[in-house]
Parts: sequence; C-alpha cells; structure tokens
Amino acid sequence: MDAAVDPALFVNYIPLNALRPESQRNLARKSTLMEAAAGSYLFRIGDPAEAALFLVAGEVQLEDASGKALVVIRAGEASSFHRIAHQSPRKVAARCLRDARYVAVDASLLDVMLTWDQSGRFEVGELTGGGAVDDGDWMTKLLQMRVFQLIPPSNLQAMFMRMQEMRADPGQVIVRQGEPGDFFYVIMEGRCMVTREAPNQKPMRLAELDTGSCFGEESLIADGERNATVTMLTRGRLMRLSKQDFRTLLNDPIARLIGFDEAGALVQAGKAKWLDVRLPSEYQRAHLPDSLNIPLYMLRMKLAQLDPATTYVVVCDTGRRSSVAAFVLIEKGYEAYTLENGLPAKS
Repeated sequence: MDAAVDPALFVNYIPLNALRPESQRNLARKSTLMEAAAGSYLFRIGDPAEAALFLVAGEVQLEDASGKALVVIRAGEASSFHRIAHQSPRKVAARCLRDARYVAVDASLLDVMLTWDQSGRFEVGELTGGGAVDDGDWMTKLLQMRVFQLIPPSNLQAMFMRMQEMRADPGQVIVRQGEPGDFFYVIMEGRCMVTREAPNQKPMRLAELDTGSCFGEESLIADGERNATVTMLTRGRLMRLSKQDFRTLLNDPIARLIGFDEAGALVQAGKAKWLDVRLPSEYQRAHLPDSLNIPLYMLRMKLAQLDPATTYVVVCDTGRRSSVAAFVLIEKGYEAYTLENGLPAKS
C-alpha cells in the first residue's frame, strides 16, 4: 500500500538529509512510501532509474544477470541509508528477501534540488527584494516540469537570478494578443485567464492558470506576435524573464532538432510518430503519411489526444511552429523532437 512521506524520515538518508528543510518538504510531497512482498523485485537489470529508492524496513538482495547474489541490504544498517543501486539504466536487480517498505523519490527532481541547494543558491530575499515569499511552491512546480529538468543547473540558477518580479491587480492584462512578445512569465501567486480573439467573434476563453504555471514562451520562440491575451483574475505576483535570456538560458539548451532521414527511420521502426502542427488547410494539401494533425493553436487543448508513452516528431513548413509545439510538449512531459528545417519540399 502506498502512503505519503513525512519529511522527518529523510534525516537518516543520504543525500536527502543534505537538502534544505523547505526542499525536503517539497520533495516529500512528491515522494511515496511503498511496500513490496518477499520474493518480488523492486527493479530489474535494464530498468530506467526514474525513482531513487531508500529502504525503510526489510531486506533487499542485489543480483547480477545470472541471479547471483552480490550484496544484501538490511534496513537500519549503514548501506540502507543510501539510494539502492541508483545508476540508470539499472546495472543490477533488486529482490526482496523479506517484506519490505521503501521510499520512492523522483530521481530527476532530487538531482535538480541537490544541485540547486549545493550550488550556492541565492536567498529568497535576493529574488524578491526582501518580501516574505514561500518560494517552495512555484519554484518546485517549475523544477518538476520536465522541460526545466533538461536545463543545465547553471542556466537554472542564472534564470532565477535574472527574473524580475512584478505585481498585478485583478483585471490587469499581462500580455495582449497581437503585440510583440518581450517576456516569459511564471505565476508566483494568483490566477490568470487566457483568451483568444477571432474576427467578428467574442473572445474565446481557453484556460485558467495558477501558481507555478508559465506562459509567453510561444511568441518568444517563434519571434512573432502574442497569439492570446492573458488577464489577471485575482491580485497576483509574477516573475518575468526577458526574451533574450529566455532564448539563451531555456530554449537553446533544450532544442531537440532531428533530421528528416533520422526521424523517418524512427517512425518506420515504430519508435515515433509524426505530429503536424500546421493548419488543417495546409495539412490537407500535402502531408507525411500516417501523420497526426493538431494545429499549434489547438495543441494545449488537444493534449489528451496524444499518448504520453509515444515520442513525437513535430513538423511544420519551416520549423518555427514545430519548435514552439515541441517546447510545449516537453513542458507537459512528452518526448518530442523538432524536424530540422521543416518539411522537405517533396512532402
């Protein structure tokens, strides 16, 4: 049976006990206390180490590919206070010799938090001008997004240091459709409404955003105008990052470009699917076989149509719209690549 984790449990476990108390609390909320029966495997050789596991009760035996015992880890002994064979992919298997309880911690989030805490992280006052802020909520939400876990820690630190705080009142427009993009935004406190206007129609309400949500990246990546208006619903506090800093610190390091031949081989092998983000009229005129068409402006609303276990190669005519779409997909936890230079003319 899975259970919530008390951060006080971290005191004996390395490197969890090296985290700052607020980092421990935030990490504990994303961790789980789990149980496994004698004879069952916590993991096998070749499994991805998506979670860092710490033994709380019982005995676990590490085994090689032939099933030969390599070492036995017993709860309460020194070896049990470290992560269990945390290399990824797993180099050994872990089998329970007795009923066991263990803590499963998000390995990527742990790594980011360790790096962040150990790299001389700034004090909260430096970021907010001395205001009393619980940075754990919005910062942790950001660091839990896969897109931020792909960014080098030094870039993350620079990003947070260069962000500027702004306060906003209910009804205040933060970005307006049709205007040029200048900043990337993260919501520290409050809620926003996203709307889009179309000729001769009332504004369409697309979404509501709350603490930890980010917006504004699309026009910065595409170097175009804002495609929606974001308005405060409540009093709020935002952090914003300039267009140039966003590109240098966030977008460039995670740009995942792939050539047409390599992408085609992945699709042919069943390891990826084409995702065309052009308009339906463009798609109908010419498109890649077996490709899925979701226009960029509909992507966030149609994410439920995509399989989280599938890798998507995102395509458009030039690569600009697909770069935006790939960023959105990675931000939401999907595996995505951008087809370099856009669709070939023969398509």
